Amino acid sequence: MPTGFPAEGIYSSVVWDEKDNDRNKDKYGVAFEDIESGFAQPHVRVVPSGPDDFTALIKVNGMIFEIRCRFDLHLTILAADIATKDAQEIYDKSFPSSG
Repeated sequence: MPTGFPAEGIYSSVVWDEKDNDRNKDKYGVAFEDIESGFAQPHVRVVPSGPDDFTALIKVNGMIFEIRCRFDLHLTILAADIATKDAQEIYDKSFPSSG
């Protein structure tokens, strides 16, 4: 089971595709800029999908998001979706007092 990942400082270089960011703002009302700040809070990282890819569970504006990311020269936010029920349960179990 994943455990909580400690808060990290804001990365000096976080990038994303602005069209994806616009879609996310339209769909969920949350911008990647808000998601980026979530890395400075305790969050959960789940099994990576590749050697440089991972999914983070981050709480922003009271909602838990599944953030697909990649490390290369930058931290790249690929997509953000409202967390599935299973992902929300993982987040809640990782931070029981955050409820």
